[in-house]
Amino acid sequence: MILVATPIRWGSASSLYYKMVERMNCIQNQETIANRHLLRDKVAAFIITGGQDNVQAVAGQLLGLFAELGCQFPQFPYIAHSRGWSAEGMENNERFVRESVSLHEGAAALVGRCMETAKLMITGSLGSAALSRGGRKGHELDTRAETLQRRDELRGRPRSPVI
Repeated sequence: MILVATPIRWGSASSLYYKMVERMNCIQNQETIANRHLLRDKVAAFIITGGQDNVQAVAGQLLGLFAELGCQFPQFPYIAHSRGWSAEGMENNERFVRESVSLHEGAAALVGRCMETAKLMITGSLGSAALSRGGRKGHELDTRAETLQRRDELRGRPRSPVI
């Protein structure tokens, strides 16, 4: 299970989240180049807090990235808290989050949903179609053929495109 928590800063996830994402590029490369599923049978969920609006956009970015990496999600895959633009005082936001019974209960329920989803994935099977490549990953990259084609072009012997 992967549980990511981020505050909203200037309408986006935190810079620490983006640093983590930059370092996860190798995971996506393994999907595209080598058809290796490094995050197979992983459930991802998110906790989003902050004093600003834009929860849906941040949640969409998180969901999009982790879906692209092959993660699955429980029903209701994130909890969020936002006091909106009119409540920018971070000390008040931090206190609210620390003291909020409903946020703590929501986080515990989110973890429970993740664990149940993970159990289903570990004990069950989605079949071979579950890992079929889709979208822009529909074609495995043939980097060797592209390298040979580029070499031949540089030598003045163009090849027909590799399909």
